[in-house]
Amino acid sequence: MMVHLCPNGSEGAAYAMFTTVCNAAGNLNAAISTMLLGIWDVRKETLMAGDLSGMTKLTILTTALQVSGIIFVQFLPNRKEDLDTIKEKPDSNSVLGGFIFLSVTFLSIIYSVFVGVMNIIHPGWSGES
Repeated sequence: MMVHLCPNGSEGAAYAMFTTVCNAAGNLNAAISTMLLGIWDVRKETLMAGDLSGMTKLTILTTALQVSGIIFVQFLPNRKEDLDTIKEKPDSNSVLGGFIFLSVTFLSIIYSVFVGVMNIIHPGWSGES
C-alpha cells in the first residue's frame, strides 16, 4: 500500500523511511514500557511474596495499548482506487504533515537515546527496580 503512494523512483527512500520509523517505534516502546514499570508495584520482592495485582494490572494495560491499534484500521483505504484518490489530493503533499511526521520520528529517536544513556549512567533513574 505504501509503495503505491510514493513517487516513482523513490521506493528505496520510502523503504528506508518506513524502516527508520519501525525501528524508532521499537526503541520508544522499550523506553515507555520501562517507564510504565513505576505505575504499579512489580518488584521481584513483591512478586515473590505472592502479590500479583501489579503485574495483572500492568499486563491488562499493555495488552489494551497493543490492541488499540485496531481502532485505526478503519482509516485505511479499502481498494487500490482509494489509494489513487489519496495520491491525487492537493493536500497529500502537506509540508505541515511532513514536519509533524519528521518531528515525531526524530523526537522518538532522541528520547530513546536519552533513556538508553540514562539507564547506563544512572541505572534506576526512572524508578524501576
